Amino acid sequence: MGTATTGSRFGAQVVASAGTIKQMDRNVSIREAFWDKFFSGQIPPTPVTAVTPEASRFTLGGHDLIIVEVSHTDTDETSVLHVPDLRFVVAGDTVYNGVHQYLSESDNGGRDAWRKAIDIVEALRPRWIPAGHKNKDLDNDATRVIAETRQYLDEVDELLRTQTTPLDFFRAMLGRYSNRLNPGALWSGAKALYA
Repeated sequence: MGTATTGSRFGAQVVASAGTIKQMDRNVSIREAFWDKFFSGQIPPTPVTAVTPEASRFTLGGHDLIIVEVSHTDTDETSVLHVPDLRFVVAGDTVYNGVHQYLSESDNGGRDAWRKAIDIVEALRPRWIPAGHKNKDLDNDATRVIAETRQYLDEVDELLRTQTTPLDFFRAMLGRYSNRLNPGALWSGAKALYA
């Protein structure tokens, strides 16, 4: 939200994948019922002004940037931004770095879809991945963050088979990932997964 404000401030056109624009529209439609309840008075007007560039690519500073749709990760219609000549992928919600992963939308095949999205990112052979959810004290090494994001999902599956309550699951994940930020996301995911 707020991309129109950002674009206007910098005199730039906001670009996004078709799927991302669809999610922008959805979030604007639920703004009053959802977002304003959590962030009352904090979100500026939110018209969706983003456009999808031709062939999902554009150039910035002499570098080709390619929007890659990866489907479901922690939510639907996720995309990443690939800068091939820099071996750089801006991973958004696909790869996390030192933060508990948002699991509330990961049931019913969601984690398997997320793994496929991670595979797509890995196939781009990035060296660096600045994650959308990141502990700022950690580096952006692609090999590490891909492996850790995938391992977290694997351990979620393992613990869902052995833990019988959301609290047991939450505590078991915290025991394994005590250094990750945002345990609130883990707790909301635990409640959703055991609902």
